[in-house]
Amino acid sequence: MSIDPDKELFDSSNGQPPPSSAPPPPPEDDEPRKRTMSEEIEGGSDGQQTLHLSVTDPQQVGEGRNAHTFYRIDVRQGQYSDPLASVRRRYSDFQWLFQRLHAEKPGSIIPIIPHQQAVQISKRMSEDLIEERRVHLEKFLRKIQVHPELEGAAALSAFFSPDAEVFEKAKKDNPGNTNSDDQLDGTVPSTSKEKAKHMLVKLGVRAKVARGGELEESQDGAQMFEVESYLNTLESHVKTLSKTTLSLVNVSKQTSSALHELGQSLFGLHQTFDPEASKSTKSPLPSIKVISNVCASLSAINRVKFDENSAKVGTPMHEVEWSIKAARLALKRRKERQLTYNTFLQQVKNREESLEKLKVKATLSPQPNFDSKMSDAQTALDQARASTKSALDELDSVTQRFFREMDRFKKSVDIELRKLYAAHAKIQCDYSAQLNSEWDKLLPSGNGASRSPVVSKNSSDGSGDMAEMTMI
Repeated sequence: MSIDPDKELFDSSNGQPPPSSAPPPPPEDDEPRKRTMSEEIEGGSDGQQTLHLSVTDPQQVGEGRNAHTFYRIDVRQGQYSDPLASVRRRYSDFQWLFQRLHAEKPGSIIPIIPHQQAVQISKRMSEDLIEERRVHLEKFLRKIQVHPELEGAAALSAFFSPDAEVFEKAKKDNPGNTNSDDQLDGTVPSTSKEKAKHMLVKLGVRAKVARGGELEESQDGAQMFEVESYLNTLESHVKTLSKTTLSLVNVSKQTSSALHELGQSLFGLHQTFDPEASKSTKSPLPSIKVISNVCASLSAINRVKFDENSAKVGTPMHEVEWSIKAARLALKRRKERQLTYNTFLQQVKNREESLEKLKVKATLSPQPNFDSKMSDAQTALDQARASTKSALDELDSVTQRFFREMDRFKKSVDIELRKLYAAHAKIQCDYSAQLNSEWDKLLPSGNGASRSPVVSKNSSDGSGDMAEMTMI
């Protein structure tokens, strides 16, 4: 299906996708097949990431409770080239993708989409929130685009499909909140009666855990305990880091507000009474007007410093916190697989007990239909054992995926923390010179005072030249 990059894929009047055109005829055998949009995004057969994703042009559709926003997703060969293809998706579609990726690739650390909680209609349609969501959604797509564990995910192909019917069918067939047991093909009973029994057993296992019982682990249980301990410790430290770091960021904002108020008060005092303004001889001390102007300049500099700190330090710190939440969700998905495995283990125990009771009963008081009952009980036991093996295989697969993710996660958190504190240090250095220059204007003139640093060399300790900052 060819796509006109400048053509809207949704009619903004009703928010519905346009009718899909007929699929193109299959290519001739001697013609190479052109890669689809989703294959390009996933890197195709060579595994190389070649495309650039952007989320732009938010458009509001509907009114009142039915109001929502569509975002345009452009796919380009390069950052500044013309779009190869475009689709429009609303915020709930991104949430669907987030949930489906967790369901299809459990144990993967999927980037968090902020603002998932309900918001008031007036705030939901505000320009600030829409723009903030646009930025976060773009970051989300770019991260999952290069995510090594998400290659081949069916949800990605459906999400980027230019055929609206394909995407709507995917959402209908695969709700985002699919139960984890449903991912284990052939393990969950198909009849309503057996499903009810399965859920009762699962509730019993949950109750056991709630009372302090422990779940049966896979062979990697010890390593999982270490990973959980690491996450707990990291989360505790990052909470403290975030609180103190954001306090440092907010110092500039608070200082800016205080200096602004101080400057206004001084300027009012200058307009009311300023003896220095009427003196014929200048005093070495600055006038009230000069002090007022310096306060205004210092306020403006601190405000710009705060904005830069917020962007380069505050936002990355929040993203580190979100990444920990994402790791927690991946761990939760792994625990769901562990719970499923334990549910089937309990079913095996229950059916073994039922079979033993039938055997004892058949020995004590044999009846004609006991052979049939025992055969059915044995079949049910064999099915439970097969389901348990499938659940254990799935648990092992999810566990290994989670371990790979945690190896990357540890390195990523380390790099991000070092980068944001390096950025904070650079901002402090960059703005210190500007702030010192303004404060210098308030020092008495003509007495040789200066804040200009002079580098002197001191090698008296024999260890070589050492630069020392002095004030003259």
